[in-house]
Amino acid sequence: MHQVEIRGSYEQMGRQQGRPLKQIGLTFPPPGQKMLRFARQCEEKVEQYAPELLDEMRGLAQAAGLDYETLMTMILTAPYDPKDVHVPSCTVLAVAPQRTADGQPIVGRNYDYFHDVSEEPATTYRTYPEGRYASLGNCDIWVGREDGLNEAGLFVGIASCFLPGLKPGLTFWLIVRLLLDRCATVDEGLALIHDVPHAASFTYLLADRSGKAVVVEPTVEEIEVRTPQDGLLVMTNHTVCPAWAGKENHVPPDSHPRYDRLHELLGGNGLVDTEAVKQALSDHEGLVCSHGAHFPDRKFGTLWSVVGRPGERQLDIAAGHPCQAQYRTVSF
Repeated sequence: MHQVEIRGSYEQMGRQQGRPLKQIGLTFPPPGQKMLRFARQCEEKVEQYAPELLDEMRGLAQAAGLDYETLMTMILTAPYDPKDVHVPSCTVLAVAPQRTADGQPIVGRNYDYFHDVSEEPATTYRTYPEGRYASLGNCDIWVGREDGLNEAGLFVGIASCFLPGLKPGLTFWLIVRLLLDRCATVDEGLALIHDVPHAASFTYLLADRSGKAVVVEPTVEEIEVRTPQDGLLVMTNHTVCPAWAGKENHVPPDSHPRYDRLHELLGGNGLVDTEAVKQALSDHEGLVCSHGAHFPDRKFGTLWSVVGRPGERQLDIAAGHPCQAQYRTVSF
């Protein structure tokens, strides 16, 4: 995974990301008119709720020599391309303090996706925005984040969910970025998630240094929240809240096995440490460590794995399948 540090105003951070892209001559084809129209509608919502992220996009586009509308369309609409609608991805968990060996909460996640889409751009960002919280986070596209931990001790991770609905709003990786930049606690994060418009249904696990953790299961119109069971909270790619039962368009075949396997490995009355979480995220019996056997024509699997304690300014990150890649401690 690439390692990038950005700091300063949002425009300055965009320029810091854009300059290396200009050096390699990165270009993109122009967007289709349908996606551009949708992106412009989403841009209006981002301007209302997170204008600083548009400043970062503009700085990035200018420094990279890219057309702003092309870049903006990619960042604001890429997760909603119809060809990716049935892509299973991601496992996220939190262990409450009463269940850990040292009395500190532990979080973990595997990010699963197609290697030809995400492997090369996968990046760990150290982000130091002026007037906001510093954070350490991972993503495969600029500006957004797919998981991360900020200096206040808030951890956020996302997973795909296939509840119906699409409307102009904020994509999940911008919402994660806002949570890391602006929020210190789960309660602050919940307030933000309730406030912003969601473009589509993605689930979020939030955990803070106090040990509080929740999973948020939103549609584009409503939000449900669930809490740990016996000190363990697991999120894969199906809904658990009763309100959404049977309403998904699709449930990946490995989602329930991963969910059940993590409860088997980390549930019960025993105490859990970070090594136990790493072993659980490396598990093959429940398909937690994904090698993509259900996608024979494309290389699919876990692109990175993260384990950490919200009370610390560091994460252990494995670049690749956690059963093979070594976890390395990354600080900010």
